[in-house]
Amino acid sequence: MRCYEKDKGKKIILFAGVTTAVYFAMKYVLPVVVPFLFGALLAVMLNPTVEKIVRKTGKGRSLVSMLLVSVVLAAVGTFCFLIGRAACMQLAALFQNADVIESGIREIWCDGCSRVESILGVQIGEAEELFVNLQSRVRGGFQNSTLPYLLKNSVSYARAAFSFMGIALVSVISAMLILTDYPQIVKALGRSEIGRLASRVKRHAQEAGGTYLKAQVMILAVISVICVIGLFLTGNPYALLAGMGIGLCDALPFVGTGTIFVPWMIIDLVNGKYVMAAVYAVLYVVCSFVRQILEPRLIGGRLGYPPIVVLMSIYIGVHVYGVSGVFLGPVSAFLIWELYAAGVSVLSCNA
Repeated sequence: MRCYEKDKGKKIILFAGVTTAVYFAMKYVLPVVVPFLFGALLAVMLNPTVEKIVRKTGKGRSLVSMLLVSVVLAAVGTFCFLIGRAACMQLAALFQNADVIESGIREIWCDGCSRVESILGVQIGEAEELFVNLQSRVRGGFQNSTLPYLLKNSVSYARAAFSFMGIALVSVISAMLILTDYPQIVKALGRSEIGRLASRVKRHAQEAGGTYLKAQVMILAVISVICVIGLFLTGNPYALLAGMGIGLCDALPFVGTGTIFVPWMIIDLVNGKYVMAAVYAVLYVVCSFVRQILEPRLIGGRLGYPPIVVLMSIYIGVHVYGVSGVFLGPVSAFLIWELYAAGVSVLSCNA
């Protein structure tokens, strides 16, 4: 009995220590080493291609690594530039047409109130005045709070943009260097305890956490494309911005595409735009169906963790890390469990 209590106490201390270490690592160490982690991830992804090219061409790993990373960087950069350019153009058009959009929303609001009055026989009264008051409050809040806040923090945004560029540059350079010496690095890590632990975590991450993150990114991309195409076919001038935003909502916990499509559908139904309401309903059903189909196929039984555990890790991660906790929460939970399991196996061997 005493041995059992002693072993239980060691496990509690181990779990507390691992949890504390993971928290401090995610909170303070990760921001410093994140460029090298991105570089290592890129190197792991590109290494099989590098080895194939080296075998077929006989060229050196250094040259092949540099060329391959440059090609990938150019392709990704071009894609991001085109998407970003289109999004910025639509955002600029959105601000330029703000008055027209406000007038359209005002017309929809008043028409909707009139239809509700005629259908229910209830006088809403002063609907237009209510909208004008709400509109003035929104404008006043934007001019007095949001706009000054954005201008006040413009230097911080510029600093963050330059910081992102620096992280990307260091990540690319580190990926080239890691790819050049990849076989030697793998051998060196395989001979050390830390390397073996990292190999175990990496293997399990690919089986579980990597599967989850890869699946969510793929589902996000597919649903965003569906929304962009659907809104583009309806003639929406801001299809790219709105589609990407709806896809992002679908990826966030407790939100989903229904948060956007259902209100749009109700507004169009009230205003007699039955075709548009049907289109939004179809898009909502298609997005929900796609997620229900893709998620089991992409994740299946490979995750190894109950969905409630993933949801809890996201919820706790948001409270601990902020918005980044959507990703850092599951990663932290996965690392805590893997390191704790490794520690328990060591304790069992020493017992």
